[in-house]
Amino acid sequence: MNTRVDYGQLAAKLDYEALNKKLEQLSQRETPKKRKRVIDVLEPVRELLLALHYKGWSSGHLVEELKAAGIPVSPARMRECLGRWTAGVTGRATSRAKRRKSRTSARQPGNPPLAGTAPQGSRTSGVASDGQVGFKFGATASASTPKP
Repeated sequence: MNTRVDYGQLAAKLDYEALNKKLEQLSQRETPKKRKRVIDVLEPVRELLLALHYKGWSSGHLVEELKAAGIPVSPARMRECLGRWTAGVTGRATSRAKRRKSRTSARQPGNPPLAGTAPQGSRTSGVASDGQVGFKFGATASASTPKP
């Protein structure tokens, strides 16, 4: 169980001059760099690795050669790197707006309909002949209009 910190006591004991001095020293130094990942290490030889892969070298063979050169990488990570490089993936998460934009561009005229979507004419709105209000799937427009 954690004990609560009494910030009033802590503020009374704290040496603010020493803290300010320490923070000033930190601001003069260069910020620490993030740890490099395998994909960052392989970036300078990216084009060569892709060319070898296109020529038929498997990711396992490429991994063996990289391990012999002193770069420890797993076959799965190598496949991931090759896949990202060929697909143009940056590794960042895709925003909701970008996903929505790519979905709407898939629905442009001339593109086939998306899987799992109903054809345009099969979804109607209004009051059906049975008196229920709302969307009707598979109904025709004439069936959803109220009868006098």
